[in-house]
Amino acid sequence: MNSFKKKLIIITGLSGAGKTTAINLLEDLGYYVVDNLPCDIVPYFLKSNIKNVALGIDIRSLKKAKELTDILDQFDNNNTEYYLLFLEASEEVILNRYNLTRRKHPLEEDTLLESIRKEREIMFEIRDRSTVIIDTSDIQTKYFPDKLKEVLKINEKHADINIHITSFGFKYGVPIDVDLLFDVRFLPNPYYIEELREKNGEDKEIIEYLNKFEVTQKFYSKLIDLLNFLIPNYIKEGKKHLTIAMGCSGGKHRSVVFAFLVYNELLKQENLNLFLSHREKERGNW
Repeated sequence: MNSFKKKLIIITGLSGAGKTTAINLLEDLGYYVVDNLPCDIVPYFLKSNIKNVALGIDIRSLKKAKELTDILDQFDNNNTEYYLLFLEASEEVILNRYNLTRRKHPLEEDTLLESIRKEREIMFEIRDRSTVIIDTSDIQTKYFPDKLKEVLKINEKHADINIHITSFGFKYGVPIDVDLLFDVRFLPNPYYIEELREKNGEDKEIIEYLNKFEVTQKFYSKLIDLLNFLIPNYIKEGKKHLTIAMGCSGGKHRSVVFAFLVYNELLKQENLNLFLSHREKERGNW
């Protein structure tokens, strides 16, 4: 932090991915918010005595990504603490959002899809520099404020890597942008136990049921050993974001338990920023 203990958050990402919603939420949280800000003005906010600042920068503010990355380089060289939040969504979701709102995409390519793809290409370098990335494709509006508040805690401690742990159901498709995917469909399925069927992996009865089996305990032990080997090596190679996905048939029981267990095991390490989510819960599939 600088002498003002300033918290500087730069919100960027793809058009239609939720930046306006994020900006409004931060304003409600007491941040001084400026949207669609030209990049060359960003450094001036560091000289002000405003404590909490959130700046919205998107493709409207940029001719090329280098305008923002040059400023980030300056911040890094001056040890200026900042937080770069990148919001994205799948092409299908962004297309649907634009079709619903009938708004015009800031890039005027021949088609809307070409505009979306061109913007993703331009913003890739900024995405790679981000502190954390949120894919809003499957996040319902009611869950977004909690997700954003969770992410904002990231500056409270130093972290070598941001790890996103998520559960999902194979029947609803495999998540995109996953680094490590573990299929836990080989474990006993609580769905076939009548008194457990309507519960979910957050309920202690499901956790206790799975823990009764030796195969569960062996897999958990091997999984943690693997992650304890991989994570330090990812950090050594400079990886900033790691997504771990646990999948079962419906994304309600087994995958939820293991996402929870992995999350709680990794909480014991001080150099990690951890985020836990359950995709099918957020989609309303429970």
